[in-house]
Amino acid sequence: MKRTPPKTGISKLDNKLSINTLVVDGNALFKRGYSATKDDYDESGNQNGGVYQFLTVLRKLMEENLYHKVYVFWDGKFSGKMRWEIYKDYKGNRNKDYINGTIPDDLMEVHQREVVFNYLEELYIRQLIDEKVEADDFIAYFCKVKQDVENITVVTSDMDIAQLVSKNVRLYLLHLKKYITPSNFKEQFGYHHENIAVMKILCGDSSDNIKGVKRLGEGTLFKHFPQLIERKVTLDEIINDASKLQEERLQGKKNKLQVLDNIINGTTEGVQGDNLYEINRKLIDLTTPLVSEKALKDVNLLIDSPLSDDRSIKNAYRMLKNDGLDKTLGQSRYETYLLPFKKLMEREKKENIIN
Repeated sequence: MKRTPPKTGISKLDNKLSINTLVVDGNALFKRGYSATKDDYDESGNQNGGVYQFLTVLRKLMEENLYHKVYVFWDGKFSGKMRWEIYKDYKGNRNKDYINGTIPDDLMEVHQREVVFNYLEELYIRQLIDEKVEADDFIAYFCKVKQDVENITVVTSDMDIAQLVSKNVRLYLLHLKKYITPSNFKEQFGYHHENIAVMKILCGDSSDNIKGVKRLGEGTLFKHFPQLIERKVTLDEIINDASKLQEERLQGKKNKLQVLDNIINGTTEGVQGDNLYEINRKLIDLTTPLVSEKALKDVNLLIDSPLSDDRSIKNAYRMLKNDGLDKTLGQSRYETYLLPFKKLMEREKKENIIN
């Protein structure tokens, strides 16, 4: 009798490719779990909710699909600095010392993040942190290098990374608990998946305190340029069409629309001045990720090198006991909790990915 192959979820991508890779925005996944559990303590008075939530969500994702490699990229302490050097108001809506890395650390958050990092080292997870590089840029670079040869699933809650969605790259959005691909992006968000960057360049990004065209919001943008909903559109096309729309209004003896002039001239209330589009492209467009020379060498080494076989699943189980997580899990779950990671290790060994 012919067996039906198991459903892995990867079929939504180009399953002609043989390698399925999971890429995780480490800070996004950790912060969700830590924020939800930072006031929770176990029966021994330990505070490990961020560690437990991170590992639990990661193992769930690994159980849902067959992955051959797993990467976790982290934001460094000064990871906004490269964009701040381009645009001095970058993330200025946060604590003024954010970019300089001088905000007092939440010591428990730092501790739990370090614990997660140590677990991942034992669990055959590739990971990288650089003090000046944002995880977004590492992920964008990885996708740029590997999207033609691997099926990639990116785990995040950051819509900036949605720029990377393509035939072989999908997102798992933590806040929606949903996989996003080119085929369902428009249904979920209301516009074509390849237009995120151009829309943010025009409208700015309030979450990072990046100003856009004066008086231009997404509603106005869709009203005058509905093509954004249906197909890929370039910035030059929007500017040219704004000129045509303004000319048509004048020919029809209608008043000029100031917002169209603002688009044509790149007028902003931000500090970008006449360089609005040039600066916003550098800040927003992940087709040219901001990665330092040192970080570029590190990420290429991480991508291209096999893992050394000096890690131990036994050490990870020992860590679970030391951290009191065996009691949180209960004996029945504790014995199988790390099984998805063990299977990942076995696949890597079998396929000679580990030295």
